Order: sequence, then structure tokens, then C-alpha cells
Amino acid sequence: MRILFKNAEIVSEKGTSIKDVLVEDESIEKIADSIDEKADKEYDLTGKYLIPGAIDAHVHFRTPGYEAKEDWKTGSMAALAGGVTTVFDMPNTKPHTTTLEALAAKREIVERSAMINYGFFFGGADDNLEDCKAAEGIVGFKVYMGATTGQKAVGGRDNIEELLAGLFENTDRVVAVHAEDEEIMRKHAEVYQGDHTPEVHSLIRNDEVAFTAAKKAIHLAKKYEGRLHLCHMSTKKEVELMRKFGSDLITCEACPHHLFLSIKDYSRLGNFVKVNPPIRGQHDQDVLWKAIQDGVVRIVASDHAPHLKEEKDVDYWKAPAGVPGVQTILPLMLNAVNDEKIKIEDVVRLLCAGPAKQYGVQKKGQIKEGYDADLVVVDMNFMHEIEDEDMKSKCGWSPFSGMYVKGWPEMTFVRGVLGMEKGRIVRSKELVGKEVVVS
Repeated sequence: MRILFKNAEIVSEKGTSIKDVLVEDESIEKIADSIDEKADKEYDLTGKYLIPGAIDAHVHFRTPGYEAKEDWKTGSMAALAGGVTTVFDMPNTKPHTTTLEALAAKREIVERSAMINYGFFFGGADDNLEDCKAAEGIVGFKVYMGATTGQKAVGGRDNIEELLAGLFENTDRVVAVHAEDEEIMRKHAEVYQGDHTPEVHSLIRNDEVAFTAAKKAIHLAKKYEGRLHLCHMSTKKEVELMRKFGSDLITCEACPHHLFLSIKDYSRLGNFVKVNPPIRGQHDQDVLWKAIQDGVVRIVASDHAPHLKEEKDVDYWKAPAGVPGVQTILPLMLNAVNDEKIKIEDVVRLLCAGPAKQYGVQKKGQIKEGYDADLVVVDMNFMHEIEDEDMKSKCGWSPFSGMYVKGWPEMTFVRGVLGMEKGRIVRSKELVGKEVVVS
């Protein structure tokens, strides 16, 4: 299958240029000012942008064990609708992906059902260092310093130090951490146990909780010269740490719910914005945006964590934490371009090239000859309201519902196969997900 894109404004980290792009089967064959070769399908993209397929480096597709919330079919559809062509799945499934057997079982399931590219995080646990050392092809390790929905914390401060030290010293992949301090959270939970309002979540897991864990993780990374990645950074205090200690070895990500929602949204959304770490105040949000603009934040990832409506619509203490986001991450960041918070080159840096570089993913994240034809056609002038009924995720809702967004993916191609066009999922037997290759 040969596809020719004419007059496309191609976006890279460094800028944009109008070119023609020829795709041959799964790869980008040629990029030039003008290409007149024959193709099976030709698209005139005059006035449109062509960006690399977005890589969402932090999702929970809930399989195996929690398929009522999400599976790889519905998760893939949500990703395609949002211009995401690759996702990295977290290990807090059932069973947890903390053994070689569990990893093999997950691979078998996903290989049968994914319509997008994928990679896997392997979970670090108290007693699985040998399995961690033997795990092949993974994008990285995930360590939970504090408990979150479906996942207990690594047991105790000494256990965390032993685990992180073992990973840093014995493996060469990125160690991504959920940085919340378990002991401080438990003390706060005792103080606020009589409060049943969702707003209390941001008090129980306040900025001290995040800062204390992040500081410890950074200290250990420096001590053992490891590769550390702070997931879902949300506070000014964490940004200050990253401005001081951030490097190619110590990196961080931000999430859309921390960038576009704040504590004022509890009043209208309640538990539907209960997430770990919690949403913050306007000042923290402003600091996060500045860190994105300055390049301190290397990646924006959704932390897509769907739960069914009936699970959320209960008492605060019983409601699970997490929000869906894989379908809306790219549109929200494109809207930020139209709002002049960032440039479209920053979108590619944060959602495409950055994740590929961070995790050593080959032939993705750029529009370049020889790279995989994971491509998204973007209409920066199209405005549309985010609505629950448009969500492809099995959970069927979005915390951003009701928000008008300008700038949307119009078509999504996965290795040269059309997967989405104008919001409609294009079902095809050729649309088959593949595990990413990492270096």
C-alpha cells in the first residue's frame, strides 16, 4: 500500500516545513518538496499539519483483571480517536506485571487485541529483582512509593531504597516512580477520616506527600547513578526539585488533568476528578505550564485510568482514583497551542519525540525517512466540544466533558494503516498493534 500526502505542513521539535510524504506499507519512504510518484491513495493536506503519531507513555488499559473498566479493543479505539498511535501500559493489572509469567501472559493477550503500538512497564516489587533483571523488551520499570488504586506501596522506606538501588545498579532501563509518601498519607488520612467531601483528597495527598517521595527518589537516583522518571508531577515543590536536579538521567512528566483542571473543579465534578496525585491549586498549575515552556518537563502523558461511572458515584472514601485521558490528551495540547501557551513544535516534543527518546523506542516519534508511518493529520482550525458520548473508552466519560477544544486530529495512521477519520474508527484487518522495539 502506497500513500502520498501532498502539501503537508510537517511538524518536528525544531519547526515546521511544507513537504510531500510518501508512505510504502508500514514505513515512510520519501520526504521531499514535491513527489509525483503513483500511490494507491493520495491526500491533499493543504492547510493541515502532519505530526508523528502521539506516544502516550502512561496508560492503564486494565487488562488482565479489570476488563469491565477497559480492554485493549476499547483502549485502542480511544487512542486512535485521539491521535495516539503508541501507548505504554502500567503493571497494576490483576495479576500485577511483576513476574516473567505475568508479562508473557499480558503480551499474549495484547498481541491478539491491540490496534495500536504498545510497550510494557514491569512492576518493581519487594522480592522480584531477579525477574526485573531478566525482563526483556520492556520500556521501563514502575515503582509505587505510595499506594494508589489497585496497587499497594512498596513495603516501607527501607524496602523502597533497596528496590530502587537494585534496579538502578542492575538494569539499564528507566525507573518510573509514583512519588507519593505512604507514611505521610496515612497520617493525613487519620486526621481527615471524618471528612467525606472529595476536596479532602487534595489535603490528604498534599504537596508535602509528593515532595517528600520525589526528593527521596532523586537522592537515590543520584546516589546509584540511575535513570529516574517522576510520573505525573503536579506541584511547585517538585518542579523546584527538577529545576535543580533534572538531567538526561532524571526526568519528569506532567498530565493533562493537572494542567487543565484544578481544585475548583471538585465543586462540579466531585469524585470524577479524584486522581492520584490529586489536582492542585492554580499556582501549582501555572508553575507546571512554565516548566513545560522551559523544557523542564520532558513528557506529557495522560495517566489514562478509567473507572465506570457507578464506581465513581459513591462516597469519597469508596471511590477509586483515576480519570480517563488517552482520547483527549492530544486535542487538549493542540488547544493549548491555539491559546498560545505552547507552540505546535512543543506538542511534538512532549507527545512524540520526547517519549520515544526517553524510552529508547526505535523508528517512532519523528516524521523521517525509514521511520514507521505512525502519522496524524491535524486540523488546527476545527473546534469541537468534548462530550461523554464521543468517548471510545469503556468507561464512557471524560472529566473534560463540556470543554470546547480548537485543534483536533482528523486522521490517524498506524504504520501506514488508516485507523481513524474524522472521529470514526476505521476497522481493518490490517490494523494490528505491534510491540515497540527498544534500544
